[in-house]
Amino acid sequence: MEIKEPNIGSKSRFNFITSIWIVPFIALIIGGWLVYEHFSKLGPEIRIEFKKSYGLSAGQSVVKFRDVAVGKVTRIEINSKKDGVIVYARMNKDVEPFLNETTKFWVVKPEVGYGGVKGLDTILSGTYINMYAKKGKKRVLKFIGLDHEYSEIGDDRYYALESSFPASVKKGTPIYYKGKQVGEVTTLDLDPKSKNIMIVVKIYKDYISLVNSSTKFWVQSLIDLKFNYNRVEFNIAPLPTLIMSGISFETSFDKNYSSGVSKIFKLYRSVGEAKNVRVGLSKPQIKRFVFEFTGDVSSIDSDADIIYKGFKVGELKKLQIKYNKKLKNFEAKCLGEIDFANFSTTKDDGFKNFKELAKDGIVAKLSKSNLLLNRATIILTEDKNSTFKWIKDKEYNAYIFPTKDLDKSDLIGTLKSIAKKLENLNLDKTVAKVNTILDKSKAPIENLNKLLVSSNKTIKELDKIVSKKDFQDIGKNINSSLIEFKKTLKHTNKLLKDYSTNSLFGDKLDATLKELHNATQQTNRLLHKLNKKPNSLIFGE
Repeated sequence: MEIKEPNIGSKSRFNFITSIWIVPFIALIIGGWLVYEHFSKLGPEIRIEFKKSYGLSAGQSVVKFRDVAVGKVTRIEINSKKDGVIVYARMNKDVEPFLNETTKFWVVKPEVGYGGVKGLDTILSGTYINMYAKKGKKRVLKFIGLDHEYSEIGDDRYYALESSFPASVKKGTPIYYKGKQVGEVTTLDLDPKSKNIMIVVKIYKDYISLVNSSTKFWVQSLIDLKFNYNRVEFNIAPLPTLIMSGISFETSFDKNYSSGVSKIFKLYRSVGEAKNVRVGLSKPQIKRFVFEFTGDVSSIDSDADIIYKGFKVGELKKLQIKYNKKLKNFEAKCLGEIDFANFSTTKDDGFKNFKELAKDGIVAKLSKSNLLLNRATIILTEDKNSTFKWIKDKEYNAYIFPTKDLDKSDLIGTLKSIAKKLENLNLDKTVAKVNTILDKSKAPIENLNKLLVSSNKTIKELDKIVSKKDFQDIGKNINSSLIEFKKTLKHTNKLLKDYSTNSLFGDKLDATLKELHNATQQTNRLLHKLNKKPNSLIFGE
């Protein structure tokens, strides 16, 4: 059997190249295309300056715009001033038109605050940089990063609150309207001029219409117990604010009120203070006055209320107490503000009405109407003996209001008056005088008794004793002393009758004690309930 040898031919050069180098060549083409695609999509490298890195990592942390990754952090450096960091990020080319004067950057990280948990997605993906921008005109590659989330003014609206007391609010404290959260606190700062806390709050865009110039904000506390003008106010916060505090507000929806954007709102301590009844028909008309008091000024607070006919028409803003060497006493100089809108009518201006009232005589006097609290209010009352001269104080550039010292017609003042009148009766002096007369009469009477007992004494001796001046003065002294004592008793009876149970003072004292008794019962019931079941305020009965 014949075996055929295979015919081996030489391979062409073209076949050799095709079979050996075709795969690397294709890979090179693909690699080149990928490199071109990568660099063609790369945008510029931007520079963002932050106070600290906030957990950003080079090569891993990304930049997001509208929840889409549009860049990546390339490197992080310390700035030249050593007070912050500079983050460099390579951006995609398609986002380049948004790198302009409107662009804002901030770091998103996990946060637990009053509004809940934020940045929860960063627990798995890591901290990242968020971006806000609109199309602009000027190309910008260097930016200053924000410390907080950016919100466009057109979407939400910001308002300023002024607090004269240390309010227990922080960044992120929720803002409530009828129990629903409609905003939050963004920043807190101290005003160097007024020394008050300035609080900036953000109201979400869907609830902007709830705020206008009539809006009143107050701190929502857990329990609010207050003695106010002989009334006891007791309020318990709603369930959502029992766990975390907040700020609530109330608004009067009237076309006459403006949006309140440029207004600085006052932050009240409680709902009772914020909802205090306001009289009058016009918008606020504030004017400043100076009040000067002497004597018992220890009960004046720097925010004392100014009352007219039982309604609050103003309050003090400043208080200065100093010693008067000539009077040998303390004196208080107070700067207060009165809202004359309270005196307005449908036809007449409030300040005009007050001027007419001042012509007939008006005076400001201190009054302490509460037995338990050493806190005075300033009462405006008519007084024909007082004239309003409309003279301005140079220090405060405000009109000087005619004043009277602490009102003695209040409860404590009346008790002091009673004690003073009883002291003026000089009962001790009268009794001492009667005792002196009796002591002087003792010796003549004893002599007379000895004379009657002794049979050896003659009638002449009896006449001699009776004719003595000290014996003759007994009847006169006893008679005059009894008349003076009768007048004293009559005066005492009249004084006690004036303050009897049927008198105005008796009615006032009885009403105050009844109110104090009711307040004590309410407080005891609350304390008993908390003692029996401490969590009853949160979970109910």
